[in-house]
Amino acid sequence: DWAHLERALLRLYPGLSGVGIEKRWFGRVAMTPDHLPHIHEPEQGLMAVVGCQGRGVGLMTALGERIAGYLASGDARQLPFPVSPIRPIPFHVFRQVGVAATIAWYRTLDALER
Repeated sequence: DWAHLERALLRLYPGLSGVGIEKRWFGRVAMTPDHLPHIHEPEQGLMAVVGCQGRGVGLMTALGERIAGYLASGDARQLPFPVSPIRPIPFHVFRQVGVAATIAWYRTLDALER
């Protein structure tokens, strides 16, 4: 149901009244405990970047170029931050409760900003 988002959009930008929304996108947001993206190299030559905190479209475009430079040269200075080992997420078994609480928290913050 996109109606609540359209109402919020019109509250912020009343000039858009009567303008239809042609496309919508949604997806999962990968969050990390330290709120920073992580670069991993599970095997030599295999790179993974995770946890862009909802800013992945622009960030991954820039990181892709830097990672390609690293893979081509082997020079870790190409990377904007160091490669880190993949670590288990503490208390992962409670993730559903944690995710629900985090969503509720951010919705509350959004409501307070109105």
